[in-house]
Amino acid sequence: MLSLLVNALLAVWLWRAQPPTPPAAPLAMGEAVVLRTPGGRLEVAELQQSETFEVSRDHDVLGVPVGSTFSRIRVPAHYRSHVELAPEWTVRVRPDGGVRVIAPRLQPTLPVAIDTARLEKESRGLWSLFTGPEQLAALEKSITASLARKAATASVLARQREAARATVAEFVAKWLMTQTEWKPHAGKPVQVLFADEPIDALDADCGGAPGCAAARLNASGL
Repeated sequence: MLSLLVNALLAVWLWRAQPPTPPAAPLAMGEAVVLRTPGGRLEVAELQQSETFEVSRDHDVLGVPVGSTFSRIRVPAHYRSHVELAPEWTVRVRPDGGVRVIAPRLQPTLPVAIDTARLEKESRGLWSLFTGPEQLAALEKSITASLARKAATASVLARQREAARATVAEFVAKWLMTQTEWKPHAGKPVQVLFADEPIDALDADCGGAPGCAAARLNASGL
């Protein structure tokens, strides 16, 4: 019993004697960290357009207006969208021998890329020489968040949807149709729908027809 007690006390002493685990060192300048995207993504479309960001600030002295500073930034933005490969994709054989694919919903790829080489800045107003630089700096810092919000809007995703549909159809034709069980359907039409579309309403032409077999697959495992 005494030896067990001694051993226990020795174990506690050794544990306490261990030096504390040092905190993780911050990344050094220029150091890279590779982060994996679980399941992977299929980038399917890109929308390029110039975006303008503006802000105006009024100035006063003792409540008396003395002018304003107007600042503007213009920059080309590259909105990209993707679908996740990890979720199950529904593939249905149609009566004509083609397939209908229901892919995961279309999502914005963030952050939105901008072409800094073509970024334009300007400030106008009586006090712009003094207040313009600070106002432009604050406006520039807000660009990433502003573009992220816009990228997720239905209107921006809608403008990429048909290009995305064509890309997914290409992916299915080149990869799914090379699998043994799908080879009989190679060269047949591929219809693509996204999970956030009104699929039930579009299913009428296949759901009750003979030969409309359905299957589920994980696209990341192709």
